[in-house]
Formats: sequence, structure tokens, C-alpha cells
Amino acid sequence: MRSGRAEAGGAAGSAGPGWPEGPEAGLAQATPARRRVYSARVATADPGGAVVDLTRRLVAFDSVNPGLVPGAAGERPIAEFLADRLAGSGFGVRLVPAPSDPRRVSVLAVREGRPGRAVVLNGHLDTVGVDGMAEPFAARIDGDRMLGRGTCDMKGGVAGLVVAAEHLAAAGAPGRLLVALVADEEDASLGAAAVIGALGVSGALPDVCLIAEPTWLGLAVAHRGYAVVRAGLQGRAAHSSLPGQGVDVLEPLGRLLIAVAARDRELAQAVAHPLLAHGSLMPTVAHGGSAPFTVAAQAEALIERRTLPGEPAAAALSEVSALLDEVTAGTPALSSTAELVLARDAWQADGSGPAAELMDLLTAALPAAGAAAPGRAGAPYWMESALWQAAGIPAVVCGPAGGGLHAADEWVDLAQLRRYPVAVADAVGRFLAGEVAPPARRRDILAERQGGR
Repeated sequence: MRSGRAEAGGAAGSAGPGWPEGPEAGLAQATPARRRVYSARVATADPGGAVVDLTRRLVAFDSVNPGLVPGAAGERPIAEFLADRLAGSGFGVRLVPAPSDPRRVSVLAVREGRPGRAVVLNGHLDTVGVDGMAEPFAARIDGDRMLGRGTCDMKGGVAGLVVAAEHLAAAGAPGRLLVALVADEEDASLGAAAVIGALGVSGALPDVCLIAEPTWLGLAVAHRGYAVVRAGLQGRAAHSSLPGQGVDVLEPLGRLLIAVAARDRELAQAVAHPLLAHGSLMPTVAHGGSAPFTVAAQAEALIERRTLPGEPAAAALSEVSALLDEVTAGTPALSSTAELVLARDAWQADGSGPAAELMDLLTAALPAAGAAAPGRAGAPYWMESALWQAAGIPAVVCGPAGGGLHAADEWVDLAQLRRYPVAVADAVGRFLAGEVAPPARRRDILAERQGGR
């Protein structure tokens, strides 16, 4: 995967005048008075080349999430670089810190055009760790792929949104165009929460949010939610030669894991969601006891619930608590605890309104840009589309992809990467101008199956 090394900029052609010279360039304070370091005219003349070049530059930043890897660099340098770039392209820009950790900053850029609608283009700046990667921040071209940490998830998508936004700004697109590039998507969504909060304070929510998560240029129209519950069992320690003097927790822990598996089988027998199949319940961590020759007095399990649209993720707490009550029943000296660690609701795209209109425009724009007509599918994993929609901003999810997400051989498909900003600029420009595409001619699996229930 890493043979045939080539710099991405070489594949795309040399940078034109006005481009920053490296990832450290243009990191002055994000203010309107800063030096103009970037020319939108140069970037939009060749969007395919511009997006490849920008992706390479973004990969060069170490933006590993410190919530996942203690001591990691975080998002500030890449956020400052992109804030500077967008300011140079005519956007009003601010850095939005997370209230709980001001070091974790996101970018919120706004350009006001002629009266029209409002769209926010959203992507995340953080990545997972780089274990097993020899040169994670050196983007390389290998045939039709660019390799490096974040190429697929999701610096390629971020680059596509930025290039599309620059094109729309240079073209004088109507309406209000926002770019929200957030921190901490891979962990606790601190950045999305801060940016959505800032937009809420402004009192003028966008009509729709386009999120560039990797979908292979398809349209993700649903995803599952999740909740993590920490289940604890407390007994009484004793010498293992006198087990009757103690209260063992390992046998109840085993019964709890069996009960979780039984509940998971029940969920698998329920009526399937047309795009997401079933919810699930599974333990991901389980441990107990403290030493040999001692009756185990403490045990703990992390239990993960994957939910479907309409199922509140937080309900996992009562679900696991009920299983714990069954396990501890009849043993007064055995007690249990259950704690909801994190919960994120599932999401399903709106079937009408601004999100449906933008999806139809993308369905027309992607083939016009040389991509395949997009299919519509569900994702088994969680994305921040649920947060945007819960805030009253309908979400659309579409972005370039490749393979090796969260793995050592991460890559993005260069053909998808080059076509993405062209399609986004086309679809979003038409949406901002109030154009409505004919409803996409597609086999809508979701509607068909719901109608047949």
C-alpha cells in the first residue's frame, strides 16, 4: 500500500501563487485584518487539483484526538490553518473553543451573500491514533489512492468542503454559507456541541447541514445510535479456602453476560429496520476479582447498546439495570450498580424538506461531476448528524471514501476526492439559489419496506 511514494501535490500539479507553503504557514490570529495568504481564484480554477493539494496539507498536521490518546496534539494547529485560509477567501471566521476544554477549538466560518437560504458544510478535524503507521502524516499517492492518517476519515472530505466553499464564495453564490470544522468527533463531540451552541445563540439556524463523512459518494440516510452502560457487582471478599464466608461476584458476572447475550438474541428477532437491520446489546469489557486465593468481591462490565431510530439511547440504562436485578435477586449480600457512561441517539434523514431537496440536488450533481449515481444506505456506526438534526438543522451525509478507516493503511480514492467538491459546489449553489431538483429517480428501499409492513 505504501509503495511508489509520491507527494500528493506532485500528482495534482504545482501550487499556484498565493498558496501557503506548508502546514505551518498562515497561523496568524484568525481575524479579518490578517494577511491574505490564499487566493480563492487560484483554488477554484482547478478544484480537482486543489482538493488533492489541500488534503495533502491537512494530513501533514498531527491532529490526533487527545481524548483518545493522552498527550496527543489535538486540533488547534489545523484549525488555525483552515481559519486563516477561509478568512483569506472572504469568510468571517472565528475559532470556537469547547467550554469544557478551551484547547479543543473548532472553526466556524460564515459568508453572507445575496438573500437566499443557508447551508452549513460540516466535517471534523481530529483523527484516531497512529499505532502501526510508519509515516502517518506524510500523504502519499499510490496509483488511484492517497494514503495517510485522516485521508478517508475525514480530511479528504474536509478539503472537499473547503474547496467547494471557496468556489461558491468566488462565484458570488446567494444566501448564507457556513463552514463548521469541528474538534473531537472521534471521542465526545465537544466541538460539534460548541459550534451548534454558538449557532443557536445567533438565532439564525441554517436550513440544512451537509456532513462529509466517508460514504463512497453515496447518501447515508440513517445510522444507529449507541449507549455505554457500566455495570458493577459488589460482594464480599474471603479466603478462597473458606468461600462460604464471602460473596462471590464472578458467577453472577457470568450470568449477567449470559443474560446480555440472550437479550441480544431477542433484539435480533425483532422486525428489522429496512436500512439498519437490528439493535444489539453486547459486553465489550468484563473483569472481576483482585488476587488469587481470594473470593472475588468486585466485578465490572461495560455493556454497549446499539439503537435504531425511535429508540432512545439513554433507555439502555434501565435495560441493563433490569438484567442486573435478575442476577442479584435472591442474594441479599450481593449488590449492583449501573451508570450511563455515554448515550447518542440514532438518526434518520428527513423524507421531505430541505434535507430531501439537497439530497436530490446531490443525486443530480454527482453524476454530472463524473461520479456514479449515489445510492442511499444506512450506517451501522454513529455520526454527528444526529446532533445537528436534534438541534433543528436537518442533516445530509455524503463524502469521499476509500478504506482502512481507523487502521494503519488508511486511504482515500482520488477519483472520488476530485469529484466531490465539484458536485458539492453545484448542488449547494443550486440549493442556496432556491432551485429544486426533480425528485431523484431511485429505488427508495426505506419507503418501500415501510409501506409493506
